[in-house]
Parts: sequence; structure tokens; C-alpha cells
Amino acid sequence: MSREDPLKAEKDLSSILDEQFPEIDKLDYKSAIDRYLILEKQTRQSSDLASSKRVLSAIVNKLIDNNDWDYLNELTPILSKKHGQLKSSIQSFIAQIIENLDKLDESKQSELDTKIKVIETIRTVGDKKIYIEVERAIVSKQLSDIYLNRLNDLDKAVEILCDLQVETYSLMSFQTKIEYILQQMKLVLTKKDFSQAKILSRKILLKTLKGFDKAEEYKVVYLNYLIEINENDHDYVSIVQNSLKLIESEVVQNSEEFKNILVSVIYYIILSPFDNLQSDLISKIKVNSTFSKNVDAKTFKLLEIFTTEELIHWSNIETLYSNEFKSSKIFQNPTNYKNLQKRIIEHNLRIINNYYNFIKIDRLSYLLQLSNDEAEKYVSDLVNAGMISAKINRPKGMIKFDKVGKTTDSVNTLLNDWCYDVEKLLDEIDQIGHLINKEEMMHGIKQKS
Repeated sequence: MSREDPLKAEKDLSSILDEQFPEIDKLDYKSAIDRYLILEKQTRQSSDLASSKRVLSAIVNKLIDNNDWDYLNELTPILSKKHGQLKSSIQSFIAQIIENLDKLDESKQSELDTKIKVIETIRTVGDKKIYIEVERAIVSKQLSDIYLNRLNDLDKAVEILCDLQVETYSLMSFQTKIEYILQQMKLVLTKKDFSQAKILSRKILLKTLKGFDKAEEYKVVYLNYLIEINENDHDYVSIVQNSLKLIESEVVQNSEEFKNILVSVIYYIILSPFDNLQSDLISKIKVNSTFSKNVDAKTFKLLEIFTTEELIHWSNIETLYSNEFKSSKIFQNPTNYKNLQKRIIEHNLRIINNYYNFIKIDRLSYLLQLSNDEAEKYVSDLVNAGMISAKINRPKGMIKFDKVGKTTDSVNTLLNDWCYDVEKLLDEIDQIGHLINKEEMMHGIKQKS
């Protein structure tokens, strides 16, 4: 069983090591290892940390120099579990083995198999041991890379790497933790496991990606992963928000993809369902000079079209922007293309709601370029979503639009009513308090009499 490092060695064996190491170097390989193991026991029992590390280092070097990885693999768990073994000695011992793993040529099957065995042994030794959790994470990443790049086993690579809860590792630097989590996200996104990717993304806070080397680079990578997750969910508003953060980075501004990102922001904001947040974002993008200067005027005009209180004809948009839509990966996705038509219909319904009190269903269908049933369905959907207020009278084939809650005056009236209700409630509570006090006083008088 391992133990904490002592403040002071019970016995200093450094002079003995200085004396015996030259003699051991003259011995044959097997005899040298036997002598080193005897010294390892002496240094361990004497709690001599420096000498213990020195002996274990000599054992690793001797075994590797003689290419005896099998015996090293056999000794690793034995030496790590020796009674009284010091934690720092184990950590140093494991770290040195890891440093020499590169000497095994992965292109040769036998050496690749040996490397996998050694790594698995280190993972087993380091399981649930905090003092070598970083070393276990290092070899786990190496093993994950082997399964991914050499054995073409993505599932196994994901399983190995995502088993690491690096955010809890107190001995690992913050930057390294970010590297591991980003690598985990990369693998699960390659596997198209977006649910797991979403869980992993919550382990990183965007505001913490600063103050260290590669912070800006990691921020860009992280935001791109978030956008990929949002695209799968068709969460257009989140895509826009993350893309706006992305274009703030100098790394992105100096890249070839900068203009493409700006165009995608315009496409995604018009794809976003209408609400206060979407309205605020589209207004900010519209007045942002970065977009007007770097985006083609024709594409930028889409913002004007979707913020003007005029009906939009789908046939006109489809004809005018056919080339742009065909060349965009965004609208090559059938769901996005269908949602664009839906956003135009919703826009037109909001405009009609503002200008009409009553409208025939036939007339509404004509304006929306839909069938009567489709028009009714969109009206119902927008009423349920709270975007408009309307009632359908099917016998008369009429729709009545209610303007309550749509104007500033009605909003003020609503607030005034709410304030009046609160004041009335407080008055009633005050009256109830007086009545309770009165009853308590009357009860006290009756008891005294």
C-alpha cells in the first residue's frame, strides 16, 4: 500500500547508491535488475524518497535499454503496490515509463501491441489514484488515439477518452483540462453523439477561456463545436449568438471563413422563430457595420426584407435568391429550406394581424399563397405560440384578429391594472392584520374579566 511522502528520510542511502551503481553497471542485464530490486526495497523501507526515485529510474532505464518491455510491464503493478511505497516514487516511476513510450514504433504490429499492453497496465495501476490521475489521463489519450488512428475503432476511442472526468482532476492544469474536454467533444461529434457532446460542452464556461496560452484558439474551437451542436438541434438563435461571439475573435477575423460566417449569421437569424430575442438580434445585426461592409449587398438586403412591415412573397424570394440558396450548405438541408418558407408565412401573418381586424379565410390563403387548411393551421400555430391573437369563424369563413396586448397603450393599461391589483391586495392584507389584532385584544380582555 502506498503512503504519503515523509518529511525526512529515516536513513539516507544516497552514498550507498553512489557506491553500488557503478558496480551494477558492470553486471549482466538480469543480475543488474536483481541488484536494483534489492536496493529498491532498502530505499522504500528507509523512506528515502530521493534514493527511491533514483533506483526506480535506473530499473526503467535498464529494462528499456534492453528492450524488455514485457518484464517492465510485469514489474509496474508489483512495484506500485509494494507495501510502504511512496506516492511520489510511484508517480515518478509511471511518468518515466510514459516518457519512453514513444520508443515503441506503432507502425510495427508487435510494438503496437506491446504499447497497448503497457498503457493498459498503467491505466489499471492509476485507476482511482489521485496522485497519478494526470499520468493515467495522458496514457488514456494515447490509447484513444491508437484506437482512432491505428485500429479505426471510433467507439472504443470515445469510450476510453470520455471515461476521464478531467474537470475533477486537481493536479491537472486548467489549460490541459480544456484540451482534454475539447478532444472528448471532437470524438463524440465525430460519432454524431450530440447528446453526449451537449453534456461535455457544459463542462466549459466561455468566460473562463482567457488568461492562458492558446486561450483564443480554444475559444474558437469550442464555439465551433457549440455551433455544430446547435445546427443539429436547429437551434438557430443559439447559432447566431455563438457565431456573433466567434466573429469577435481576431483568429476568425483573419481567416478565410470570416465572410462565410457573416453570411451564415444572416441566414440563421432569418431562420430563427420570431420573439423578442430574435427581434433584438436581427436589429443589432442590421446596424452592425461589420456585416454591411463584408457581406454582399443582395444577401444583406434579406435583413431589410424581414424587418419591414410588408408582405413577403415566397415565389419572389425563391427566384431572386435561388443561386445563393443553392450554393449555401445551410439551405441544402431540406429542414432549413422548409423552415425558411415557414418563417416567411409567419412574418406575413404578423403583418396581416397588424393591419386587419377581420379577413376572409380565402383572402388570407391568397395572401399567404397557401390552401385554406394550411392557412388555418398556421393561424392556430401562431395563436398557440402567442405571436398573434385571433379567432376563426369557420361557418362564416372569417378570421378575427384581436389587437389586445399589441400596442403601447394597451401594455400601459395592463401595467396600470396590475399595479392597482397589487395595491388592492396590500390594502386587504392590511385590513386583515387590523382585524386579527382586534380579535387578539378582545380575547385578552375577556380572559382578564
